[in-house]
Amino acid sequence: MIDTYLLEQLITVRECGTLSAAADKLHLTQPSLTRSMQKLETLFGVKLFDRGKNRVVLNENGLLAAECAKRILDEEQEMLLRVRSLDRSSRMIMVGAIAPGPMFELSPYPAKTVSIEIRNEEELISGLSDGTYQMIILNREFKTPAVQCVPCGTEHLYFSVPPEHRISERNQCSFSEMNGENFIVAPNIGYWDQIIREQMPDSRFFIQDDMDALSELIQNSTMPAFVTDITSKLHNRNEKRVFVPISDEAAVEHFFCCCKADDTSKYARWFQTLDARFDDQLP
Repeated sequence: MIDTYLLEQLITVRECGTLSAAADKLHLTQPSLTRSMQKLETLFGVKLFDRGKNRVVLNENGLLAAECAKRILDEEQEMLLRVRSLDRSSRMIMVGAIAPGPMFELSPYPAKTVSIEIRNEEELISGLSDGTYQMIILNREFKTPAVQCVPCGTEHLYFSVPPEHRISERNQCSFSEMNGENFIVAPNIGYWDQIIREQMPDSRFFIQDDMDALSELIQNSTMPAFVTDITSKLHNRNEKRVFVPISDEAAVEHFFCCCKADDTSKYARWFQTLDARFDDQLP
C-alpha cells in the first residue's frame, strides 16, 4: 500500500522538474523529500530517477508512476465527492431558484435540510439535468417529458418608501415614475435585479450585503427600496415604511417548481401542497 502523501509528492516532483523546486513548493527540506522518493522506489522495486553528479530527474519509470499517481488521486477525489454527495442528498435537498421569494412558500421538508441557491435560468436547467439541484424554481413553465413542473406561486414587486415620500399615499406607482431615483437593494434578489435595472435605467442601485445592516438602513433612510408581497411577510410593518404596489406588468411574476419526472414521488408532499395552494392562482 502506497501512502497518498508519497503519490502527491511524486506528482509535485514531476510538475516542478527538480527535487529542490518540489521541496520548496511542498514546504519540505530537500533531504526529507529525497527520503520519500527513495521509499517510493523501494515500494515499486525499480528506479524512478536518473541520478547524475549534480542532477536528479525522473526517468521513464518515474514519469509513468507520476502519471498513474495523478489518475489515482483524481479517482480518489471523485470517489470522495460522489460518496459525500450521496450522503448529502440523503439529508439535504438542493433547490436552485430564479428569485428567493417563492422558497418562502414551500413548507419545511421532513427530516431534510433545504438549501437554496439563486441562479439564472440556464444554470438552473443545467443544474437540474446534471443533479446539482433536486428541484428548481423558474419564472416560466418548463415543459418536457423528463421534468415534472407545477405552479408554485405569484410574486408582486412593491416600492418600499418612507411615509414622507411623494408616492407614499398612492395606491400604486409605475417603474417610469420612479426612474432616476436612488434605491437601496438587497443582495441575491435573482431575476428581480434584471427587471428593476431594465425598467429604471436612470436609477442607481446601492446593494447592501449585510442583511442586519440592510434592515437598519431601510428603516432609517429616506431612500426607497423594494419588497414583494411574499417577502413583506418577513418584515414588521410600522410607521417607518409604506409598501406601494408597482403597476407595471413586469412587476408580477409567476413561478413554477420543477424536478426530474423520475423523482416526482420523492417530493410528492411538496407538489401536493403546491397543487392545493396554487392550482387556481394563475390566469
